[in-house]
Amino acid sequence: MFKNITFIILLASLLSCNDMLDPELDGTLTEEEVWSNNNLAFGVLNNAYNFLPDGYNRLSGGMLAAATDDAICPDPSNAVNGFKNGAWGPFNLIDEAWTRNYTGIRKANLFLQKIDSVPLPRQSNALGTDESILNTRERMKGEAHFLRAYFYFELVKRFGGVPIYDKPLSPEEANTIERSSADATFQYIIEQCDIAAEALPTNYKPGDSPVVGFNEAKDEGRATVGAALALKSRALLYWASPLFNPNNEVSRWEMAAEAAKAILDPDGEEPIVAQYNLQRLTSSLTLSTLFSTNSLLDQYHDEIIFSTKYNDNTTVERLNAPISFGGQGLTNPTQNLADAFPMSNGKPITDPTSGFDPQNPYQNRDPRFGMTLLANGADFNVNDRDGVMETYKGGADGSDAYPTASQTGYYLQKFIMPDAAWEERSVNITRTWALIRLAEIYLNYAEARNEAFGPDQEVYFHLRMLRFRAGIRRAFVPTGMSQDEMRKFIQNERRIELAFEEHRFFDVRRWRLFDDAAERDKLLNIKGVSITKDNTDMFLYDQDLLLEQRPFTDNMYLFPLPENELVKNNNLKQNPGW
Repeated sequence: MFKNITFIILLASLLSCNDMLDPELDGTLTEEEVWSNNNLAFGVLNNAYNFLPDGYNRLSGGMLAAATDDAICPDPSNAVNGFKNGAWGPFNLIDEAWTRNYTGIRKANLFLQKIDSVPLPRQSNALGTDESILNTRERMKGEAHFLRAYFYFELVKRFGGVPIYDKPLSPEEANTIERSSADATFQYIIEQCDIAAEALPTNYKPGDSPVVGFNEAKDEGRATVGAALALKSRALLYWASPLFNPNNEVSRWEMAAEAAKAILDPDGEEPIVAQYNLQRLTSSLTLSTLFSTNSLLDQYHDEIIFSTKYNDNTTVERLNAPISFGGQGLTNPTQNLADAFPMSNGKPITDPTSGFDPQNPYQNRDPRFGMTLLANGADFNVNDRDGVMETYKGGADGSDAYPTASQTGYYLQKFIMPDAAWEERSVNITRTWALIRLAEIYLNYAEARNEAFGPDQEVYFHLRMLRFRAGIRRAFVPTGMSQDEMRKFIQNERRIELAFEEHRFFDVRRWRLFDDAAERDKLLNIKGVSITKDNTDMFLYDQDLLLEQRPFTDNMYLFPLPENELVKNNNLKQNPGW
């Protein structure tokens, strides 16, 4: 039934046009017409996927990383700067997460309420039963439960406890519902993930899918059992973290470790790890390549557990490439982030035995350094232009070259594909936003297990695996670390591995790093590098250039609820301090 031309056209339009089939919004269709037609009914669920987050420059062209110590946005008018200058609040939300995610929840709720009454076409298997149709209905229910869990997670990590409802509400009901606790919200998300995992397939790959009628490549981006278990792992990790676990209930860390292990352990009850693999990073297969379709990786490849649909564009390159290459350079990595990358031998640059040379600061660094940041002297090509980065004073992309040139001495390399072109000719990049990838699960497991049991061999093994795939010699991880030392090591490894993937903003909050005075200074004092040339053409590096001192108050651990929601619903209570 999914092979007919009508449905393919409908599916394509649904995945590109928000609210096309919402009975409340589309006056050409009645609710009865939608739910009496299986193609239209399925379209409501397909449409819900549109409300998943897309992290590429989604904040008026800025990236969320620019609200952290990892980056600066040089455009002073960009909305993302409201986070860093303290201008955000109930009347200035910047990130419209409340409306977006509750819209997705409403769609999932509506689908789950109606799908059992939708007449499905008859399609018998060899035994004369409708197994494939039943599979279709139950599988799509699993998708709806997963999507509902994902949307609620996006809310709880920002706001804490939020109103929970699992059926469509009337306006009167919606305007009187109260917030649930953060604990209850996390428990609901975990429950939804478990329900989804029971109904979802392991994959949709052509010729290998156990779901009858859904083995075409166009379905590969749908939720799977792996996605449900991975979201459960992430939710449990957040629930165990200090922001939501002030009494440090160790049992939560144990559950978080167990959830991650269910994905990683091929000998467990759910040996789904067989379909996921860390891609070995090389000079060709980089952290940028992971997010795009290319000659080395197919769409929805083995490291991606769940991601958005693929789109053809050059938006990332146009907004983030250096200005002399035709880009806008809107994301400037900081010296704070640069310093977080170790040397290629795995030792931190602060280690006297690491080999770090302050006057040759980019030599022999962790390979992920050059895959994430564009530094002075780096070879770079995009938009049919080849060149060497000049971020020194007087250079082609130095801070004084243009009003919005990088102020930090660095440009973004991650996500940028050299084949992209948008001036003399157009060459689009087919890319996705990886919502969950396997590297995160390694980090989730290492963090949760360290907190639950201390830095045992399981913790070391999974960290070494990440560093091995990154190309660090001997996958060096310092031995003999205490639990606290390992905690800081994991936090740093998570920072550099997942840089610019919208984890850092929430990680530093769930860890409550601002509570520690030393950490607070690092997070709020934003630094760049000043590079000058002497009269012998030697570069001189000042890597302690203070660019910004940002504000932070304890209320900023959570987002404010939108003021218009509080006006509509007197039972909603604002987060403290807002």
